[in-house]
Amino acid sequence: MNNYIKGILITVVMLPGLNAAAQKKQVAKFQETIALAVKKAYPASVRMWGFDVQQNQRTSAQFSGVVVSADGYILTAAHTILPGKNYKVFFPDGRECITLALGKIDNKETPGIPDVGMMKITDKGTYPFAEMGYSASLVKNEPCISISYPETLNQTLPTLRLGNIAEVKNEYGFIRSTCKMEPGDSGGPLFDYYGRVIGLHSAIDVSEEMNFEIPVDLYRRYWTALNSERLYTAFPEKKDSVKTDPLSLLLQKESKKKALHPDFDLPTPKNSCFSIKSMIKGNPRNIYATLLNVNTANGAKKQLLLTKNTMVGEEAHCDVNGNVVPIKLIGKDQENDLVLFELKQRITGGIDLNISDSNSVKIEMGKLLYSIDPSGKVMHSVLGSALFNLPKINSQPYLGAMVVYNSSPVQFSLIKEGSPAEKAGIKVGDELISINGKLIKKASEFAPEILKYWAGDELTFEWGNGSGKMSKTLKLEGRGQSVFNHPAEKFEGGKSGRRDGFNAIFTHDAAIKANACGSPVFDWEGNFYGINIARYSRTTTVVVPKKTIIDFVLKAIQ
Repeated sequence: MNNYIKGILITVVMLPGLNAAAQKKQVAKFQETIALAVKKAYPASVRMWGFDVQQNQRTSAQFSGVVVSADGYILTAAHTILPGKNYKVFFPDGRECITLALGKIDNKETPGIPDVGMMKITDKGTYPFAEMGYSASLVKNEPCISISYPETLNQTLPTLRLGNIAEVKNEYGFIRSTCKMEPGDSGGPLFDYYGRVIGLHSAIDVSEEMNFEIPVDLYRRYWTALNSERLYTAFPEKKDSVKTDPLSLLLQKESKKKALHPDFDLPTPKNSCFSIKSMIKGNPRNIYATLLNVNTANGAKKQLLLTKNTMVGEEAHCDVNGNVVPIKLIGKDQENDLVLFELKQRITGGIDLNISDSNSVKIEMGKLLYSIDPSGKVMHSVLGSALFNLPKINSQPYLGAMVVYNSSPVQFSLIKEGSPAEKAGIKVGDELISINGKLIKKASEFAPEILKYWAGDELTFEWGNGSGKMSKTLKLEGRGQSVFNHPAEKFEGGKSGRRDGFNAIFTHDAAIKANACGSPVFDWEGNFYGINIARYSRTTTVVVPKKTIIDFVLKAIQ
């Protein structure tokens, strides 16, 4: 073989490796770009609600905004404010202050358009702020970032979503982006990949791709007019000049480069996700599960399937390419809605989980992630929060009974028809004695004790009345899903039945369907980060992190 042919063969062999290295470099650069933009934009992204300064009380639902000057000018959506009214502002660093709503533009012929509103912090001080960009220089498909406060999450810190500009200007004059929104995000900022404000969240349609943003150039054009505490029902006559974006040519040039549109086709773990099929209340149920390879303390090797507990019922088995693989239940964690099975026969693939590794992966906003399903399909996302707790609200168990305020002994005041309490025979006026053997002496002890349990749990109640003492075991029910006719509630697949009551979880913005939970989450380098545990809302999927999983697996196999 001559040297020329040898050289060609060596080049052919090296090309895949070189391409993979180039891909990794592009993705790393893109992640660094997003992280720098988030660092600039995050401190100025604020949460707000109406506030009566005389009564010192909240007067409206929460919404979002962004501070764009050190002296406290805030941009938001017109539909969230009333000129001359006060609002309370909450910064991510914990700072709180009072703001005054200034002008807003809401044309009477086109309600909700252009939806431009401005505010000013009244407390003296110097505030974190974000640079204003220029919506006129936007390029279709350029990356964009949302940092705002979904109302249903009710968190003091915002969540991050990553998308792109789908339309620079639609027929109504709005920017359309793929950064998902929901109520509470209104007025929140959309940033470019330099961390500059390019739009403000205004409205959505049913499709998760339909998110409409107020162009930031409207605030620039009507800045002087908006400084008056006034409702404009047409565009103000007074206009300010809007300069050309100094980065305009650079944005045009960069939009064509791979650095902003990296190829995420990186190697993914083979056979890390499978389906578990079972029966719940007589109905077939399918849920994804993550395959884990674990070495026990005594050197034994186990293959485990981890998934969402409330989505698995009776006759559970693993589906591998249409073949039934038997599985054995070895552990449940109700608090984190996890269930663990051991496979009775080994299958190829899985994630090697080092259960002695106490170091957890870094939970950093802006980190690029992906989820994978049983077919190997990959869904990209961005890590959207720090670790936080999600209180048990939708997941509160239903007893269907209330007690008299401050009563001691505890007396029932209301029993709902058809409820577990009514079916057990409890009546209004009966006195509660104990729950599962725990004495309940004061009315204030009743609700906290019930909240320790979950739908489906069986509790033994003891109570008394004029006929004597009674005792009965009853099963708590779920509260069911509330139905709303808002576009934010109509996303494909809907919310998970069990979606809260978690500790130390994080979010990402992948549109994981409720029946696709249980699937694994990785960073772009292939590091295992956790499993999708719940589709919380239009904008948010909740992840149980790797550390919680290791703790649970250790407990289960021991």
